[in-house]
Amino acid sequence: MLRAAGRATVAATLAMFGVAAPIAGAGAQLGSAGALATAGRTEPAIEPLVSTEWLQRELGRPDLVILQLGGAEEFAKGHVPGAVFLDYNREVIAPAIDGGLRVELPTGDALQAMLRTKGVTTSSRVVIVFDQPSTFVRAGRTFFTLEWAGLAGRVAVLDGGYPKWAREARYVATGAGKRVAPATNLTLVPETARRATADDLVATIGKTGIRIVDARDTVFYQDLRDNQMPRGGHIASAVNLSFSTVTNADGTLRSHEELTSLVGAAGIGADESLTTYCHIGVQASWIYLALRVLGRDVRMYDGSFDEWSRDGSLPIEGAKPRP
Repeated sequence: MLRAAGRATVAATLAMFGVAAPIAGAGAQLGSAGALATAGRTEPAIEPLVSTEWLQRELGRPDLVILQLGGAEEFAKGHVPGAVFLDYNREVIAPAIDGGLRVELPTGDALQAMLRTKGVTTSSRVVIVFDQPSTFVRAGRTFFTLEWAGLAGRVAVLDGGYPKWAREARYVATGAGKRVAPATNLTLVPETARRATADDLVATIGKTGIRIVDARDTVFYQDLRDNQMPRGGHIASAVNLSFSTVTNADGTLRSHEELTSLVGAAGIGADESLTTYCHIGVQASWIYLALRVLGRDVRMYDGSFDEWSRDGSLPIEGAKPRP
């Protein structure tokens, strides 16, 4: 079911969902998708970050899959037309293990099976939508997960998420969401190099042309607040680029120019290869996305400080004495 959030949108979009409405406007024109050649395949091209205007133009394209995060009840109350519900805790991250690291990647097989149920195929372009301004980092984590799974160049985050979509008075759908036929022709080939390990970071410390980026808030980087982990401080040689500094209050990313300025101010060189980390690999994924928007060579240390702080042999800096 569709309902208007205040102003008209395109007739073609409404017709796609079984709602006839002769509405004219700029959104009635559908843009064309470019192509990206990767590993011998020609795939639909999509930028890492897409606007609400872009998404409205593309609604109804057969290769477009919209995955909206959040709770099932909230999703039923309102979502982007054509979106499929995605449960972050059950479908994006691996099941928690007592005493283990938090927020880990699922297996490739589990992720592949899940994406097939959402209708993702070998030719899909996937747009991730977060449901609340406070949950934007979960979209970043989902973006990283799907790039790790081999969908780089075919997955994006909606800038501002569902809150921006609704705030702009675009049409929203209600109910259980779009029914999709499970895909059968999706085979994931994970790009394992996108996920850094502790050993990878140890090998990069002090190396020219490589930079470790701490995405936590500065109070944790400087060990001014208890991180509830075995050790404080930050990974040796890391610079601080907090996830909150690259984000506007409404959950949108800062402009390209602002991001470039913030990256430079953090001491990150223009040609350096980058590895992000944070507490448990969520905030770091948002910085990962921001750096991908800038076209940077970046990977993420999934274990993050949760893993690093547990091993006393791994070097840290800036730690304050603890009782």
